[in-house]
Amino acid sequence: MTSGPGQAQIAVRVADRLAEQLAPGGWRRDRFVPDDEVAFVREAVHGVVFHLSVNLAGRDGVLLSPSVGVEHVAAAEVQRQLFGRTGTVCQVGASMMDLANDAGTSKVSLPRWWVVLPEQVDDAVAQVVADLAAYGEPFLVGNQTLPKVIETLLERPKSQLEYGTLAVCHAVLGDMPEARAMLAKFGAVHRVFADSMTETFIHNFTERFGS
Repeated sequence: MTSGPGQAQIAVRVADRLAEQLAPGGWRRDRFVPDDEVAFVREAVHGVVFHLSVNLAGRDGVLLSPSVGVEHVAAAEVQRQLFGRTGTVCQVGASMMDLANDAGTSKVSLPRWWVVLPEQVDDAVAQVVADLAAYGEPFLVGNQTLPKVIETLLERPKSQLEYGTLAVCHAVLGDMPEARAMLAKFGAVHRVFADSMTETFIHNFTERFGS
């Protein structure tokens, strides 16, 4: 948790500088919690929203550690209904650290986003914006369609989270055999969701799309 006037000043300055530098690219600030994160959104195409989250939590400094996500609005609404919950739902996301390392560049080190003093904010924010352009944007643009989201998720290690998302994406696209196959895996793998939430999802999915 951010503590002290210096940390609070850093959080505000990071949020303000990011808002200034991201605005020309169509990003707008969506959420700002000084001891947690600042989040930005951008509507890429109709029905698809890009998300950028930057950490603001810390005690003796703040590691901005940005991450990005893609929200397909129609699929997200189905996921919220099936889980019986509210809030933002991204079908796929990634940390900037992973994206930079996956791009084949030299290993990215955390100090590039580390801020201890308010005077360091501008350089750190400039680095976040540069990394977003270099590594975040290709990932976001590459997942603007549900078939591409499915492809991305299938290439990853999968837990209930990924199988649930895959079930919804296939269902929204009308591929019910694949949707039901993913739903079966959602119910069979090690549970990361509470039993009640797992059963709620399976029940609501079956009610909505059939068994």
